[in-house]
Amino acid sequence: MPRKTLEVTVEPKVLVWARESVGTDIHKVAKRLSVSVDTVAKWELGEKKPTLRALKELARFYKRPLAVFFLPEPPKELPRPKDFRVLPEQERGKLSKETRLGLRNARRLQSLAVELTKSIDREVTINIGKANLTDNPETVAIRERERLSKEIQEQLDWKNSRQALNQWKKKIENLGILVFQFAMPVEEVRGFSLTEGGLPIIVLNLRDSVNARIFTLFHEYAHLLLGTSGICNLEEGSELPLGIEEFCNHFAGAVLVPKKHLLHHELLKSIRPYSEIPDEYLDRIATSFKVSQEVVLRRMEILELVTKDFYQRRREEWKVKVEKEKIRKKGFFVQPAKKCLLEKGLPFVSLVLETHKRGVITYNDVVDYLSIRLKHLNKIEQLIKGES
Repeated sequence: MPRKTLEVTVEPKVLVWARESVGTDIHKVAKRLSVSVDTVAKWELGEKKPTLRALKELARFYKRPLAVFFLPEPPKELPRPKDFRVLPEQERGKLSKETRLGLRNARRLQSLAVELTKSIDREVTINIGKANLTDNPETVAIRERERLSKEIQEQLDWKNSRQALNQWKKKIENLGILVFQFAMPVEEVRGFSLTEGGLPIIVLNLRDSVNARIFTLFHEYAHLLLGTSGICNLEEGSELPLGIEEFCNHFAGAVLVPKKHLLHHELLKSIRPYSEIPDEYLDRIATSFKVSQEVVLRRMEILELVTKDFYQRRREEWKVKVEKEKIRKKGFFVQPAKKCLLEKGLPFVSLVLETHKRGVITYNDVVDYLSIRLKHLNKIEQLIKGES
């Protein structure tokens, strides 16, 4: 005799909210669950009850705990950060499932960090300044470099861009900002920032290049200075409100390539006119500052060393070159412990481990909050000691 299928009573609005929160449609849901589109539609209209088995599969697909489907109404969530991407108006706000999950994960980790900090009576110290769009980005950049206590020689002495990213990230985290890194479609989003929620957050795209993530780190830091949460692809456009992206890009470049140090760079002294600067020289200058060639040339354009037309022409040439040389990169394995620290950052991981040692949370909580298996915990602790 076949086993009876258990149907479950759920609030239809919760089903709709859960689906829309990951940016998918009923056709994809129907395909995932191997049911008809009509069946999914009737679930969401309250005309039919889903089975417990179907509900469990929905929980896996939507990346939600099963318990959320038994709520009487959709939970209230903080608003999504403003979309500053350069897209047609009708396209702005449309995000892939991966990016939506990145936003949700960042919100969850932010909320956990606030709760865990309170649970151990630790005072939250956030040492970031403020800026206005009427401020000169060059002046703000000088001030913030001083806040970060970063001498230019130390930056020039770093071995490579990866070391630069790690060092810059530590400096930003020391200000009380949580920095996470999640894999998202690069063509859709380079990063985002969250100002509300108790702790400021910056999220970088793990699929982006290291140099790009360094620039994004400071682009999003500028958003925090302005008090504007944002989803960014770092492109500028005249339709963007009040030139926010232009300010953030200008600030990021000025922090990473300070005006006085660029103007006195030894390679620029031997070139006149600058419009004849070869890629080889640009590459050497960019390597010394641990940024991309485009960042250096944009700084030269802002400082009126080259014309805007020249900058745009070279920029388009680089875009074509990148497209021609683009190859399908295969994913590589990252040890779970290293991946945990890479994605969630040292401050958050250390906070989780400290609250566990104090008996505030359980091992199950640690596994849940860090998205790891218990067997990887010792390795994570070893890596943290190595970072100290």
